[in-house]
Amino acid sequence: MKKHREKQIILWVGSFLLLLIISACSTSNANSNKSNEQEEESEKTVQYTTITGEQVEIPADPKRVVYIGQTVGDFLAMDIPIVGNNLPKDSPSYYEGKLEGIVDIGNPADLETILTLKPDLIINGYYKADPNLNEELSKIATTIPFNPALPYTERVKEMGNILGKQEEVAQLLAKFETKSKEMFDKFQLTEGETVTVFYQLGKTLYVMGDRSLGAIIYGKNGFAVPPAVQKNIIDVEGVSFLEVSEEVLPEFAGDHLFVIVQEDSESEAEADRLLQSPIWGTLPAVKKGKVYVVPNEWNTDNLLALEQLFQKLPEWMRKQ
Repeated sequence: MKKHREKQIILWVGSFLLLLIISACSTSNANSNKSNEQEEESEKTVQYTTITGEQVEIPADPKRVVYIGQTVGDFLAMDIPIVGNNLPKDSPSYYEGKLEGIVDIGNPADLETILTLKPDLIINGYYKADPNLNEELSKIATTIPFNPALPYTERVKEMGNILGKQEEVAQLLAKFETKSKEMFDKFQLTEGETVTVFYQLGKTLYVMGDRSLGAIIYGKNGFAVPPAVQKNIIDVEGVSFLEVSEEVLPEFAGDHLFVIVQEDSESEAEADRLLQSPIWGTLPAVKKGKVYVVPNEWNTDNLLALEQLFQKLPEWMRKQ
């Protein structure tokens, strides 16, 4: 009887150990399969046609992106994993606390620094300025040319196509479209009410088109474009701003005037001189007190700044 019980105990222990071994093997196989699936997922690629017409294979879900360009705020707003960027020297206020962990690759971009970041995708916004850069970058990782000068609606849609985030992009653009409409509805603009954006850089004065701040101010919800701005800037391919002399100010000036001033002593002194000049004083917008001087950091339409810009614009206009 005793021997029979001992035999049963041995069988139970043996069965229990067998179950443990089977369970461990199953868990190991499951973990292995999961790991393999994740690895396969990260290695998946998709076909993408670049803005230069080239067909390239890019990661379907990039994890380490290097972006060379000035609209890094778009990527931050969309939670894109940026590991390197030519970071701004004077960081705008809307970047506060947002750039931590991103390595400054320098301007021009330092290839050795980029190589150490082990990117799986490089997005090159300076491909026109340096045609050879794309080829050098391609030796490090898949590199695609990108146009950051597009208005934010077009630029961000292209980002969605590159990164497989079309749905997220559509939601973001819908949100900003709603905010834009709500803001301009409060302004109660009359039909055809125009605005001009000037930019003072050193001793040079520019008129801006429908890029950067102009992309927010103009559009179906916003101000109308003065005819001279439309004809000489917006309708001219490849032109987003135009240098002007004081003599032609009346030709370009709209019902409202935004003056963007680069933050340095020469630009600020020149802007002060402009605002006190006789020709400036003759402009109808100046006589009506519809002039708004704004810091250069807000000459942007990147997504990270947009949330604040829709609040800033009414504040600037109410101060006058």
